[in-house]
Amino acid sequence: MSTFTPKTNSATSTRNNTPPSNNNNNRRRRSARVPKRDPIVAPGFGTQKDLENLASCLGLPTEAVHAIMDSRGRGIRSRKRGHDHDASDAAAATATTPVSTAWADFMTEEGMSNEEPKESTVANNVVGAKTSTDAAAAAVTTDAPRDYQLPLVKEWSTTTSSTTTTTTTTTHHHKSKKKKTSAKPPPPPQGYVLVQTGTLDSSMIGRTKRPLTQPFDLTIPTSILPSLKVTRVIASCSAAHALCIDTNGIAYGWGRNEALQLSQSLPSTAVVPLPTMLEYDFGSVVVVDGAVGKSHTLLLTQKGELYSVGANKAGQCGVRNCSTSVVNFRKCVGLEHETMVQVSCGDDFSVALCNDGHIYSTGSSEFGQLGNGDPGEYIVTAGKSGFANCNVFTKRDVFCHVPGEGMHMAAGMSGGNDSTKVVVPMQEHVRIGYIACGKHHTVAIEATCTTNSSDEEAAPPPPPPRVFTWGCGNYGCLGHGVQQDEYHPRLVTTLSSGPLWTSNPPVRAAAGSSCTMILTERGHVYYCGRHRSVAEAVMRPTLLDALANNNHVVTHIAAGNATVVCSTANGATVSWGMGPHGELGYGEKKSSAKPDFIPKLDSCRIRDLACGQGITLFAIAEEDADDKKAIQKLPVLDAKDVKSLES
Repeated sequence: MSTFTPKTNSATSTRNNTPPSNNNNNRRRRSARVPKRDPIVAPGFGTQKDLENLASCLGLPTEAVHAIMDSRGRGIRSRKRGHDHDASDAAAATATTPVSTAWADFMTEEGMSNEEPKESTVANNVVGAKTSTDAAAAAVTTDAPRDYQLPLVKEWSTTTSSTTTTTTTTTHHHKSKKKKTSAKPPPPPQGYVLVQTGTLDSSMIGRTKRPLTQPFDLTIPTSILPSLKVTRVIASCSAAHALCIDTNGIAYGWGRNEALQLSQSLPSTAVVPLPTMLEYDFGSVVVVDGAVGKSHTLLLTQKGELYSVGANKAGQCGVRNCSTSVVNFRKCVGLEHETMVQVSCGDDFSVALCNDGHIYSTGSSEFGQLGNGDPGEYIVTAGKSGFANCNVFTKRDVFCHVPGEGMHMAAGMSGGNDSTKVVVPMQEHVRIGYIACGKHHTVAIEATCTTNSSDEEAAPPPPPPRVFTWGCGNYGCLGHGVQQDEYHPRLVTTLSSGPLWTSNPPVRAAAGSSCTMILTERGHVYYCGRHRSVAEAVMRPTLLDALANNNHVVTHIAAGNATVVCSTANGATVSWGMGPHGELGYGEKKSSAKPDFIPKLDSCRIRDLACGQGITLFAIAEEDADDKKAIQKLPVLDAKDVKSLES
């Protein structure tokens, strides 16, 4: 099978009772918000200090500049004739605060003028903008209520009885149930073969370098435990440990356990080389999903309850304290009245999604990755900052956007420098259907909408789900066209504007250390950020034409620390990036600038996919003779080869 020859893409927080964690990182922060110290006294979020600086530059009194700003382009009118007034006062007012036509034009263009536009001006604007109206017709509307298909039903659902799906209309003030439709969840999950590429020696990942010559250094996809049939594989770009869940709903873990991220039931001084059953007491309730951070782990049960273990200095375990470590699985706090359906972890924070489409987060707030609007940064000592982290799962329901940005994007205009735009809250209740966490950022896809009409055939198609990102904006991984942090979930307009998304909406997301991937319904992948240290940053979501131009329908995506992997419907799997530990699956080759096939996975149908730090995991189907034939080509790990890692 030949390799690709693609075109090169160019690029409310809760304060802890214990002291928050400190940050020794001297990286210059690119905050998306200015701390509110001075009150806003002028249009355009101007403070008193801003007025004084502007008055100094213009050579005018501060009062005069303030009057000009308050006039919003209308000028300062003198008193009407017949009123008693001093002519010298009127002359002085006219001299100090003249009517500025240029200023009025500027304020009108910015949409801040209080005067109604003249009819002739409106007519000219309509004629001039007619050509762009059609292109912007499908731009994002942020104030119209949307009907969501709730509650959410995830792929891991094992209930075979019919359920009721409620279509909920959300507005700014209330919600009302519109109609009910019967729907059946997906069938029970089947067991798949667990395959890994990348070293099993997690103690060396990110720390030391050595030749990959040991038998446990898996440079090609290898079946590591043939007797274990799994339904889910779980890893993250920050974690050197991983999870899998078998057909009986039992969680297994392996990798690094220095912070007891696999609980104290497993040794903390040695590597856990192979999947080992985790010890927990959930009664008869089975585990259906999970997530891993750098040094903590979360498990999701079939009842929708969350349990956590591992490092907890930033409150990422969500157990209402910031202890050094949670040694055994404990139930998370703040979710008592919710049924959770998905969970994802970043480096030192956690995000969970409930079946009503609400998101909850806990942990470090340094980069705004919690979506709470304020990292609470303060000075501890010289050169050392602390942050008001959160130690319980807290609902985040404020979503933001840049007014008019969707219109610019739909019309093909850049809209200027995004750093100058004002991000404001959206006047609606947004429900989320999918979440993914990178190292310090979060991606969320809106829940599926339905038509708000009794006659579904005559009604227009429902609006497509929108994409929101927040947290650390390094290398443009948030997709807003600028490297800055976002403290609230912000709408990604390039993934939400135009008719393209109506027929090909986003359905799934993956996040790496500094990159984001969005998978659409038709199998197209959009990418922003950077995962290779020598590559250019992609500032806005861009179609991966290497896959789309070759008619590949992508079904699963994953992003690791410096790798990206995609699997397709026809049994092809590609990867690219930096794989010093064999995580790309090529064999001797350790890097690729472009998507390249993984030869050993040819004809293997991937049912789940996860990228970790130094490893890549696959759940491969063996449903028919062709599947079994493809799996037989894969090497099988000998348990004797990992004995040296257990000591």
